[in-house]
Amino acid sequence: MQKAPKQIVTEKFGGRAQLVDAIVKLTGEGPDAHSTLMGTTNKKLLRIHEVAGQTHERFGGKSGLIDSISGLQFSNGKPNSGWREKMEAQTMKWLLEHHRRLS
Repeated sequence: MQKAPKQIVTEKFGGRAQLVDAIVKLTGEGPDAHSTLMGTTNKKLLRIHEVAGQTHERFGGKSGLIDSISGLQFSNGKPNSGWREKMEAQTMKWLLEHHRRLS
């Protein structure tokens, strides 16, 4: 029988607040992200943590992922002006999917 997201959160992290703290630490976002994430469902929080962990492990964070995408997308490795700001506004999940499509 599959466990409910709340059970997984409690087992792996000890509680919802600890999971949100782990996500904020991985993403490097500010304290306002903490309150926003506390209003998110457990299932989404687990998915966000998984994606943030993959990004941190493979690319060293969101910035490294964006650098990797620019290397794949632009032949000279230098993006157009404003491109990086546009990518910074995207979610890590979208960026990972975009990287997968380009590679």
